[in-house]
Amino acid sequence: MKRRAPRQQATFSDSWRSRIEAHETFSHDSLDHLGYDWSRIGEPDAHPVRPLKIYLPETTEEVAQVIRDARRLGETLTVRSKGHSSNDLVLSDRGSILLMQMMNRILDVDTERLTATVEGGAIGASIDDHLAKLGYGLPIVGDHKDITVGGFSSVGGISPASHRHGMFIDNVESMEYVTWEGEVRVVERSERILEMRRVLGGLGKWGVITKLTVRITPVDKYGTILHNHLRRYRNLDAFIDETTALLEQPPEDSLLQRGVWVDMRKPSGKRIRFGTFSVYRATPQTAWKRLRNQVSYGFLHGLGYWAGRLPKKIDEAVKQIGTLRGALFTPKFGSIKYVETFADRILEATVGDPWRTFILLPKVDAGYRDLFREAHDFMIETRERRDCFTYLAIYLKGIDSPYLARDEPGMKYVEFLFVAGQTEKMNAEILEEVATGLDDIVIRHGGLRYMHTRTSRDPERRRLVNPNTFWAEQYAEAEAEAEAGRRASVVAESPALHET
Repeated sequence: MKRRAPRQQATFSDSWRSRIEAHETFSHDSLDHLGYDWSRIGEPDAHPVRPLKIYLPETTEEVAQVIRDARRLGETLTVRSKGHSSNDLVLSDRGSILLMQMMNRILDVDTERLTATVEGGAIGASIDDHLAKLGYGLPIVGDHKDITVGGFSSVGGISPASHRHGMFIDNVESMEYVTWEGEVRVVERSERILEMRRVLGGLGKWGVITKLTVRITPVDKYGTILHNHLRRYRNLDAFIDETTALLEQPPEDSLLQRGVWVDMRKPSGKRIRFGTFSVYRATPQTAWKRLRNQVSYGFLHGLGYWAGRLPKKIDEAVKQIGTLRGALFTPKFGSIKYVETFADRILEATVGDPWRTFILLPKVDAGYRDLFREAHDFMIETRERRDCFTYLAIYLKGIDSPYLARDEPGMKYVEFLFVAGQTEKMNAEILEEVATGLDDIVIRHGGLRYMHTRTSRDPERRRLVNPNTFWAEQYAEAEAEAEAGRRASVVAESPALHET
């Protein structure tokens, strides 16, 4: 019997990925986790939705064979890896799961073309750590240590560098995928870009991503210290006004940027409201700045470490201290890697109030101001009327993405991320009310949604807010035109058909 060669697994004993865990009460690699998605953070006691069959392909050929076999058996496959998405994207109730986590290799790093070729189940943090040893990094990488590039590219992929480098999918040069008919296809950015864009950001609807060639950049993410030029706000109108300008025209020397507005409600009913916006710039490298980076982020990381290891009430207090300290007094100096992975370093997601995330994608110059105010007021009003939320935080990142902008020059978007702590009164009815309300606000202001966070269950609303809808329709139109051209050519070249 032929044996496969052992798979080469990189080790990251000194890396961020090996040291940070944002949720210590469950593992993405456990068999039990296949019954859950990321919504378990908001619903810790949720009943698992377990599959009946699990396929574990290790090659593209095996993925194609699994798909063909499933079609023959009348099975519906759900593709997933670490299950970081929610919105019913990666669960299958007694169905079949195509689990991609064994296709996790780094196949090639080309330092001349500045690209890396990886399998779809490879973890972005692991790729970045491998590249770090060579003096390179991914322009866009997720802030969570278990995000795979296949999952990241199926929704878009956003980071604090997206105002410079777009989304992760804007940095894909070529892609291999298997259609749901079992056909292996390879597409290049320079050719058949509509097909590439239909699959990227397509939530797995159009096929299974098995291989990606992505851009890399020369950088020392662990060693390079950036200077955080931090602005603080107590007034929401001032925050909206100034962030509009910073998002629409980021400073040319801004390497990373992030904003946050926090609205917390004390047991007494009093509200704590503040905002900050960080612009990270290059700075002369000194031992003092490196020390401040280690001490400041070491303190925040320490809070994240102890959350989950202390009695419940103390845990919750430590988490709140970490959130307030990290948001209001973000360290003045930080390495690129610390800034990219800020949230994963200070928050133990399974401690304190369970929380939900909702990501809106408004245009900066056509909807951001009004959408911010309307969405903010809607969430505050819902909290007061339903008593379903505790704290509300709005995280902002600028996005200069040809994919979102539909190649319209100068059109910029914003990641508008609601993190909402929940009370015991939150239920399925209220959750659908909130998701539907946010969808309607986005539609009114011409924006989009990030589809791996909760949206309405209504198919038409989902179609309108899905960024992939445009590219899927463009691809369908192009294919219809090409087919019409082929038919016309056949008629013109066939005398018999022409005479008829």
